[in-house]
Amino acid sequence: MINEASKFPGKDRSDKGKWVGPWMPQWRDRGENGPFTTLRKLYSDIQDASEGLKAKRDALKQTGKYTQAGIVDQLKEVARAETIPGIRTAAAEQVRKYRLEIESRRAAMKPFDHDPKDIVSEMRRQEVRAWLRTMTPDKRTEAVRGASDPLIKEAALSVPVELTGLLPSTRVDLTRELIEARYGDEIAALNELDAAVQTVERAVDGARSDVREALGMLEHDFNAEFRDVEDEIDRLAEIRASKPQPKIDFDSVMSSVKGLNVDEQEQLLNTIKLEQKRADDRAFRDEIARLSGKAA
Repeated sequence: MINEASKFPGKDRSDKGKWVGPWMPQWRDRGENGPFTTLRKLYSDIQDASEGLKAKRDALKQTGKYTQAGIVDQLKEVARAETIPGIRTAAAEQVRKYRLEIESRRAAMKPFDHDPKDIVSEMRRQEVRAWLRTMTPDKRTEAVRGASDPLIKEAALSVPVELTGLLPSTRVDLTRELIEARYGDEIAALNELDAAVQTVERAVDGARSDVREALGMLEHDFNAEFRDVEDEIDRLAEIRASKPQPKIDFDSVMSSVKGLNVDEQEQLLNTIKLEQKRADDRAFRDEIARLSGKAA
């Protein structure tokens, strides 16, 4: 059941108990639009898609007009034309976009800016490295790890590890510390967005599992039955991804994470509602209709 009365609305597990996770109250944008708003809608749409197929199954049973095999055949048509596209599109398009953007932002984080034209700073770093080389390995590691001046850590990171006398693990720790000190707010925002994206990814897996259970199919048979639809959705997503996309407003995400307080959480929890189903664009619908006609 979808936990509409819960503080954390959403279906946190699939019908077979597969963990999805609730939608957390801090995952929201300050304005009406933004990454969290988009992902929250996907989260709801994905779960609505699988619930809709089960409702269709129950309605067919109540008519008494169909055998069990007839019901399954009817449901397969609905799954092919509506349910699978409704679930798969989220993973193939929006979720992929956010995942790539998060990874790109993290990869772009550097422990410090290195300006080869800044001769004075480079001379200071050389002096620090010369000083470090006068120490024993243990003292050298202790001095770098405990340094309050970032320049000391920068000096140890701006040349290959072999020239510093430090262990590779120490270098990894230093890099992480400098990045965290430099991008603390952005890292926190990315972590929240990443957690929301992972929840939507699990919702896709959970909903797909629910559809398979509703059809009474083994996983192998289900994959074979709907592989062409899913492959086509992925192909269309690749085409769309090749076109210029608007950048995610991470300043808005950071502001939302930093500005959240208890009163705002309560207000959010009291106003969250299920949103209208997301409409696919015309090209996508035409393609799915073509596949459905081909399969008929």
